Amino acid sequence: MSLPQKIPNLRVVDREARPAGDRQRNPSRFSTRKSSQKGGLQAFSDRCRRRWRLLSGTVLLSFLVMGGYVFWQPEMYEAYFRLLMEPVKEPQPAPTLTPRDGIASTLPSPPPTTPPPVDVGSQILVLESDKVLAPIAQKLQQQYPHLTTRVLAEHLEIRPVVSSATEQLPTQTKVLEVAYRDRQPEIVTAVLKAVAEAFVDYSQRDRQEQLNRTLEQLDKDINQHLTELEQLQQQLQASQPQGTSLQPSEQLRFLSEQYRQIHNLRQAARLKAVEAYGRFQGFQEQLKMTPAEALAAANLSTSPAYQQQLARIQELDQEIAKNLAIFREGTPVIQALEEQRRVLVEQLQAIARQVIGEQYQVDNPTTLGFQGTVSQTLITNYITAWIEYENQRRYDAELAAPQAAVAQQLQQLSSQLPAIDRLEHRIRTANLSLEMLNQARQAVQLQLAQNHFAWQVLTDLENPAVQPTFPRLLLLALGAIASLVLGVLATYVADAVANTFVSPAQVEDALGLPLLGKIPKATPQTNLRLERAVKGNSGLWQVTQVLPFVGEWVKFQETFHHVFANLQAVGLGHSLAVISALPTDGRTTVALHLALAAAGTGQRVLLIDGDLRRPQIHRYLGLTNEQGLADWLIHRRHWYSVAQARRGLAILTAGELRQQPMRLLSQDTLKQFMAHLKNYFDLVIVDTPPLANFADAKLWSGLVDQTLVVVNLKAPQQPVRLALADYSLGRGSALGVVVNLA
Repeated sequence: MSLPQKIPNLRVVDREARPAGDRQRNPSRFSTRKSSQKGGLQAFSDRCRRRWRLLSGTVLLSFLVMGGYVFWQPEMYEAYFRLLMEPVKEPQPAPTLTPRDGIASTLPSPPPTTPPPVDVGSQILVLESDKVLAPIAQKLQQQYPHLTTRVLAEHLEIRPVVSSATEQLPTQTKVLEVAYRDRQPEIVTAVLKAVAEAFVDYSQRDRQEQLNRTLEQLDKDINQHLTELEQLQQQLQASQPQGTSLQPSEQLRFLSEQYRQIHNLRQAARLKAVEAYGRFQGFQEQLKMTPAEALAAANLSTSPAYQQQLARIQELDQEIAKNLAIFREGTPVIQALEEQRRVLVEQLQAIARQVIGEQYQVDNPTTLGFQGTVSQTLITNYITAWIEYENQRRYDAELAAPQAAVAQQLQQLSSQLPAIDRLEHRIRTANLSLEMLNQARQAVQLQLAQNHFAWQVLTDLENPAVQPTFPRLLLLALGAIASLVLGVLATYVADAVANTFVSPAQVEDALGLPLLGKIPKATPQTNLRLERAVKGNSGLWQVTQVLPFVGEWVKFQETFHHVFANLQAVGLGHSLAVISALPTDGRTTVALHLALAAAGTGQRVLLIDGDLRRPQIHRYLGLTNEQGLADWLIHRRHWYSVAQARRGLAILTAGELRQQPMRLLSQDTLKQFMAHLKNYFDLVIVDTPPLANFADAKLWSGLVDQTLVVVNLKAPQQPVRLALADYSLGRGSALGVVVNLA
């Protein structure tokens, strides 16, 4: 498509003559919440359909694990007997200890001097202790070797029995129920008989006097260890460095990490300095200048007064050359011209000294101004490399002092660590000994408590009622229910943890818009282009990356033909703005290829790059961006004079931005221009900036008939929802959503 040079050459499109099915009066605005037509059951069904692999895998795996565990484990049998507790004598007052401060206050308090007549909790602790169970296990191991003390403790359960006829608390009962479970019924019967016999025998032993003597000796040892521990802690506090709350080991790790960080910074600075110095030497060999001369040449090349004076000298040299062809040297005419040149050279030197200043000392500043465009570019790169080298070298020198200070602190702390480590080792040893003494003291107190009672078995142990604990079928049913619940929970957790969209259907539900297309992933092609970096007479050029068309062109472009057909089916109007929440959603790609698809159907299509901040359309098509929308809005020239044609499209690039984009897009002229385009184009597509960063897309929504939302499937949900929720306050109506699968 080639653009006409005059407006009458463009044909007028009758917008009213379009079929009624191609238009949509007022499409419904999108919403960032899920459609209210779907209830909780439908939402649950959609979630299960999206995560069916996770759901089925979790249910199957958990059911197999539970079922395998049920069938692998033999059935357990259980029986019990009841034990009556009666006090055989009045409880003796417990020995009292003198209260202590400091570390002694952290020790467990001694039991009260007058314990209650029946302490059910203490009795249960006594029965479940290794002291009572160890002889029972040793006796049973003669017939059943696997019955160790640990096995008895795991399978034995002791609980208080409370009568339902009386409002009695569990701590007030005098009856205990002792139950045991095992895979073999005969073992259950044998263990219960041995346990009942051992409990009764143990209650009748009189070891009160011996235990009291042991308790007194333990109290003396504990007091001695407490005194030693307090002295060691005082010594440790005195030996630690002042002015810090960190432990020596923590302070050593902190200083080591600080030294490592400073060392890494210095290494990085040195590497950058070496790299910059290499570039500096390369430019110096090309220019044959010192840094001062390069700075002077750069300043002289940008001085208008110096360049004007230099031009006068060049003109005078040409005049002298012409006269030398006519007159001899030494004639008055030649002498007058040479005197005039000498005066101009002196003035040039004065201007050079004024521009350069006293800080840059050079031998001949006059010759430095005779530099071409390439030399100026080399001088600029030469000065940049020199400055970077000086900065990195200075930064490395500044870090030397902090690194030395940290190294000195590390050396001082390392010299103090051996003494501190020895004190800490002695403190740990003292704490360990104190803990062992306290455990021994508690064990003696438990033994003292059990001697206050004698017990009586209330159950016939000759024929105990041994029954299975739990049926296997019930366990399998519960396992199936638990597996299903675990699978549903895993599905909900996976959806809750997922930060991105899972499927195009989820995007459709989240935005409340019809899904008009899915853009497949394609392999990009590399494309470089040489473009002018600075406008004007400087003549500087740079190599830039042109955003390429994707690979597999036919298949990829066919996707946009489907999108365009869907847009026409829902009622595509005259103008369409392509919007997205984030910069990486593929908005520009959709706008460009959708315009190509529309142009492929024979329609006259205008593609406008509405992103004045970061335009990309000209890079896709390899066009120049010197003239575009921004220039047209400022200078008010004919729009077709700044438009370009490529691949059957009319393209209006963004142009050079010289004013605020919001100010340019808010002009009434742009509204009139968009209305004016209806007479010349079937469809106008506008590429807009991302909603999350700028408000330009909201202005474009008021200038077009409809909008098309583009969402990247890998985009995070929360920013997309927030940006589109804020955009829904605008005036443009959204036709649907296109999901980018790349």
